[in-house]
Amino acid sequence: MDFVTLGMFIVDEIHYQPPRKPDLDAMGGAGLYAALGARLFRPPPSASAIGWIIHEGHDFPQHIKSTVDTWNTACEFIQTPERETTRARNTYESNGHRAFEYLNHKIRLDQHSLTLTQLSSKTYHLICSPQRCRDIIDGILTRRKAEVQSQTDPEMRALLTQPPKFIWEPVPDLCKPAGWEGCLDVLPLVDVFSPNLEEFGDLLGISIDLDQPDGWSELRQQCEELVERTLSPPRATGVIRLGEKGCYVAQPGRQYFRLPAYYEQEAPSTAIDSRAGNSREPADRVPGSKGRVVDPTGGGNAFLGGFAIGLQHSEEANMQEAAAYGTIAASFVIEQVGTPTLGLSPSGGETWNGVSVESRLKEYSVRISEV
Repeated sequence: MDFVTLGMFIVDEIHYQPPRKPDLDAMGGAGLYAALGARLFRPPPSASAIGWIIHEGHDFPQHIKSTVDTWNTACEFIQTPERETTRARNTYESNGHRAFEYLNHKIRLDQHSLTLTQLSSKTYHLICSPQRCRDIIDGILTRRKAEVQSQTDPEMRALLTQPPKFIWEPVPDLCKPAGWEGCLDVLPLVDVFSPNLEEFGDLLGISIDLDQPDGWSELRQQCEELVERTLSPPRATGVIRLGEKGCYVAQPGRQYFRLPAYYEQEAPSTAIDSRAGNSREPADRVPGSKGRVVDPTGGGNAFLGGFAIGLQHSEEANMQEAAAYGTIAASFVIEQVGTPTLGLSPSGGETWNGVSVESRLKEYSVRISEV
């Protein structure tokens, strides 16, 4: 299995500013969008290499299950008829901020939730507190070690023996200065640490405004300090998600760089000379990047699902290629409320919202090579 997320599936209510009507019974949750971000790059028969888990309550909308089934992923539906499906309310305020609240009880996922096939995954996506991150990683590695001892299938033994990669999103509500030391303590266990810009600033107790003249240099400085404070040798690559401004990657011992968003709106591209450690002032907006953003919900989670698949694309982990995969995954998710529409091209190839994922990735790769 290529990718497993331990993020939850949630049935969302999405509320906007009047007069726009709310969207009810929408597919949501970090687990959904992370799995979808990975699935975009794994058409059948490889779609079954994407694993995730849904707790299906007695009120689970059947139209959602029908949609999930069309993706052909290894989604594990766990029947919980005694309870409601986990639901939440997302409210977009006038300033653009998204308020989030659970409407009922949630069921968190951990290492015990994994099937044997999911336990053999190459990559895991976690969204949790630092302590839960540590517990889940320890639990997965302990279970894998135990299964190796009891396995008679040589192929499964080989899969379980290979060290997996862990991609960790901190929980937004716990991104406070008091939690920063806990994050630093767990970074040696993960391969990718990915807060968004607001969460990163909240952890540090500062505000990083990329629209200010010193915003990009401040971000660079904080990423350098992040790398320096991890244990030696540093393991975790910092991937700061910047919304419409793209992403910023800090790879220990190698490079710092930014990639623009596919639908870059107000933020022009910034080129980073990682060898010299210098940044140029923003250049013209990346060609062809006019916006089609409808709802950013889930874009960051999808980015990390795509990022995980991009990491596996080359023998040596190429962070720029992985970030490009993540950027394209996010671009499909934010084009509508909910999830993009799966279809087929006249030639029989898979499309999402009528577009080939491969062709969009190639287009974007050409774009960023010209900046």
